[in-house]
Amino acid sequence: MKYTVGDKILMLHSKEEGTVVDIINDKMVMVEVGGTSFPVYLDQIDFPYFHRFTQKKAPLPKQRTPGEEIRRERPSGPQRPEKGMFLTMLPVFESDGYDEVVSTLKFHLLNETNKIFGFHFEIWLNNTLFLELKQEIHPFQHTYLADLDFDQLNDNPRFEFTFTPKDGDLTLAATYQKTWKVKAKQLFQQLGELQQKQQATINYTLFDKYPLRAETDAYGFSPVEKKKLSTLTSVQSVKNTTPVTAKLEVDLHIDKLTSEWKGLSNLEMLAIQLNEFQHQLDLAITQRQDKLIVIHGIGTGKLRDEVHEILKTTPEVKFFVNQYHPFYGYGATEIYFK
Repeated sequence: MKYTVGDKILMLHSKEEGTVVDIINDKMVMVEVGGTSFPVYLDQIDFPYFHRFTQKKAPLPKQRTPGEEIRRERPSGPQRPEKGMFLTMLPVFESDGYDEVVSTLKFHLLNETNKIFGFHFEIWLNNTLFLELKQEIHPFQHTYLADLDFDQLNDNPRFEFTFTPKDGDLTLAATYQKTWKVKAKQLFQQLGELQQKQQATINYTLFDKYPLRAETDAYGFSPVEKKKLSTLTSVQSVKNTTPVTAKLEVDLHIDKLTSEWKGLSNLEMLAIQLNEFQHQLDLAITQRQDKLIVIHGIGTGKLRDEVHEILKTTPEVKFFVNQYHPFYGYGATEIYFK
């Protein structure tokens, strides 16, 4: 090996200079050029000294008139293009006496965007967690993830990624999940093409552009609809001023509250249910009731969550529980008052 860590090198195809940062094997090294590290074959690089020596000397600059020595501001160059986030696989070849075979697969994460991302990375082998990593990756940088022996491809490896933007951009999704699985047939084909093209790595796209924040919440309501819900639930649903005895149990299933529910939207049904709940909650508090059971069902959980949010901001509530009940299962919440 004629190179050692720290040697200055020249990329033969681009004439860029860099530094050797790691020795992979007797045919490949890891180099850093312009702040980015990547593996290369030895025949793709050379020492820069011979190249400098053989270059023609530049002619001396012509004599300048006074004032010409003042440097002019140059316009800033174009920004580096964003390509996305990639999983990079570097196969390490070894000789078995007859042919060169892949012994190890080295995996890196490559961030070709101008944003910082936090990521949670897991490798699962035969549905068992093999490795877990939580880290950050900066713009146009790469980070090492893990090595897998080639034989471990028989263990159905699955890579799980969860990305989180770190710049506080509210237009972006809070998290983004991506699963990558090894496809044996495709991998063998790519390894063959890799040797033919004298390339070092195989890249897999995790995302081209980080997804934007969804316009709807987990229950399918848009910001406009949620604002409308707030308006609807602020309207008193019960206008009868006749004294009413508080109930010990309130069933919020929509068919128990109105017979004309089939023509209503999800938002309108939710508003009716929350209005009824608020009314019964106010009655229980006014009449100093000790306990109230509200039946909300399971469903998507939206009604339950909205009920719980109301209870969290009601000072008269001592505590509430949503646990298994022999009559209601998990579809009811028990409320206890101070």
